[in-house]
Amino acid sequence: MTKDLWLVAVGAGRWQATGIQAACRAGLKVMALDGDSRAQGFAHAHRSLVVDIRDEIAVINAIAETGIRPDGAIAFCNEAGMATTALIRDHFHLPCAGGNATRALTNKGIQRAKWAAAKVPGPKWMIVRSEREVPSALTMIGGTVIFKPVDSAGSRGVSVIRPGERWDHAFLVAKMNSRAQEVIIEAFIVGIEHTIETFTHQGVTHTLAVTCKRKVPGTDGTVARELESAKLEAETRRRVESVVRDALAALGYTDGPGHTEVLLTDSGGIFLVESAGRGGGFMVADGIVPLTSGFDLSRACALQAVGLSPVIPEKLGSRAVVLRFVPSRPGRVSSIHGFGPDDDIPGVVSECMVEVGQEVGKASSDGDRMAFILSAGDTLENARALADAREKRIVIGVN
Repeated sequence: MTKDLWLVAVGAGRWQATGIQAACRAGLKVMALDGDSRAQGFAHAHRSLVVDIRDEIAVINAIAETGIRPDGAIAFCNEAGMATTALIRDHFHLPCAGGNATRALTNKGIQRAKWAAAKVPGPKWMIVRSEREVPSALTMIGGTVIFKPVDSAGSRGVSVIRPGERWDHAFLVAKMNSRAQEVIIEAFIVGIEHTIETFTHQGVTHTLAVTCKRKVPGTDGTVARELESAKLEAETRRRVESVVRDALAALGYTDGPGHTEVLLTDSGGIFLVESAGRGGGFMVADGIVPLTSGFDLSRACALQAVGLSPVIPEKLGSRAVVLRFVPSRPGRVSSIHGFGPDDDIPGVVSECMVEVGQEVGKASSDGDRMAFILSAGDTLENARALADAREKRIVIGVN
């Protein structure tokens, strides 16, 4: 590079720090933005700005006040920063997805409409804005349904409602978690959820990892307990990858990371749940992806965001991985054991996500986790055995 290239990292918390470090190693200058002055990513950035990343005008003004004209902007793994990232790109005429594509990637209603127009498979759905619209939506969709905020992530505000059950609370919770004050109601599809991690460059989408989700009991299949490498027949995997490519193309997404969730039914059906134009959080983009594929997604995204072309290997790796979470349970954390140097196991990464004295609640969203374990092996059985051994050493007391 002949001159310093500045990358604005929108969000600098725990799950963004790895991306900031990767950008720095790639030779970029990083200006990190976060509302928390203690954000971990600030320690690695060249410039740090404490600003509410949801306040788009404040962000633009804060960048302008530095006197630095950015060459790129990115929200590595955080949904909250995507709209602001798009605004920065549009304002400074920067590479990658701007406002139009980002709205489709962050608003489930726009997303579903574009997929329906492109005949990409998905469940029946309807957008509602008031309680009086709900009965007709339930009649149209039929059967068990899911209430979701139209523009949220991490399973926040999601409820499953069966025929005859009261739905008023589910509607209010979903609407409360939506910035747009809109709720999407979808048919509940019985199937196994899979996540597909991708990297799209100049309109070509590369699959980096396919994982199968196991859910926390008692959450109606809405909160993930574990992700592990999916064992899919070659033809099924080909079909899944094709659906994901079509889904991203229908949204006008030509450059960037992708985190897409699909449901596979016993009859062989494939139903799209949602797609996000970012890396998966909670050790997916910066843990699962590099471990299984050997591809440094964070570095590639950083280079792409400033207009450079990352090197994409013709053949990606395929190691087996397991990402397991210790879900929270109601109470106050009283003790934490199992995270000392003597507890480490080669081939396993683990981290506690709570502190003694912290109040924790019932696992109702993907943020309700007390620890994670990430293991890799030549086979899925090896990776599971390592995760099992590490989990046995972890004891988190909650009173």
